[in-house]
Amino acid sequence: MYHASSIRPRYQPAMPLIGLPEDDPKSLRPIDFSTSEVAAEDRFEAWRDVHSAAFDLFPSQANRNFRARHRTWDLGGMAFQTVETDSLRFASLAEQAKRDPLDHWVVSLFVTGRCTIEGSRVLLENIAGVPQLTSLVDPFHGQVTAGKAHLLYIPRDTCRDTAHLLDAASLTLLQDGMGGIFADYMLSLESRMSQLQPDDLAELVAATRALLLAAIAPSPDRLEEAGAMINHALLERARQCVQDNLQNPALDVSFILRGLGVSRSRLYRLFEASGGIMHYIQKRRLLAAHKVLADPLSGRRIFEVAEDFCFNDAAEFSRAFRREFAYSPSDVRANRQRPVVERVHINPYARDLTDLLKGMQS
Repeated sequence: MYHASSIRPRYQPAMPLIGLPEDDPKSLRPIDFSTSEVAAEDRFEAWRDVHSAAFDLFPSQANRNFRARHRTWDLGGMAFQTVETDSLRFASLAEQAKRDPLDHWVVSLFVTGRCTIEGSRVLLENIAGVPQLTSLVDPFHGQVTAGKAHLLYIPRDTCRDTAHLLDAASLTLLQDGMGGIFADYMLSLESRMSQLQPDDLAELVAATRALLLAAIAPSPDRLEEAGAMINHALLERARQCVQDNLQNPALDVSFILRGLGVSRSRLYRLFEASGGIMHYIQKRRLLAAHKVLADPLSGRRIFEVAEDFCFNDAAEFSRAFRREFAYSPSDVRANRQRPVVERVHINPYARDLTDLLKGMQS
């Protein structure tokens, strides 16, 4: 059996892989590791050791300067990991028959690069943008190209009552509509991790579980349970569509509907709290225009900025701008200042990934 995917991610997260957590003692602290921390000749073995609880890794080619890094967040009942790595080959511990594998499922989502994985009578070739579910107790092997991916580790105890559904979906791609929503959800997790606090984790794990089950085996009950998260994911997709097309004169309700594949009434409900979808579009355009006008390095004239963000003329732009901000575009231009370079607060934090993954398994 052969499955192939050609779906591209709807957007690329702006954050780098190893961003820096907020300097807040209450926020979550990730596990960070980079092969740049060890001698060049030891880099692959160090990376292999870090992930030895979950996979067996092999170099895909001679590479004395192997580069890889990960950031992993302990969510209590799950673990979320962002990985960036050079190409390599991998196999499950069950495939190698070396030791008992972790009884976890892993949802992997490639942001860049691609993965080929082979199990019993299954060959999957997956490129960026499609979640893939794999059980670590299944025999499998494969290879990945250089790229970036998000991994969600789910111990059996977190989904024991629905384990049969996840086991049946192992080594499959979640390509349908709900799979796309779950992909967007995983992409959004990366940018929100540093904002989470320990009290948020139980709700986050429950919501993630509900959304995953709705993607794997949708039913009226599961879709209702995941309803809030589905609406949140749809709203994020719509907002990203708007943000990506602020300078596109074709951006309107029909444009967004084609991108989301939802009904007009549902789109209107999603943006009801924002004063309506067209109001939201204009507000985002005005905020983007404000940023350009306030930039001391920008030489764009006011009427050019108005045209850039699809206003008919400078007068219309100025009226809308004043209604939104209570001052004029020329006021912003007259009072702009040189940007201040903010200090980056480095808060190093390290824990052993093996302890985390094994600790989730009772």
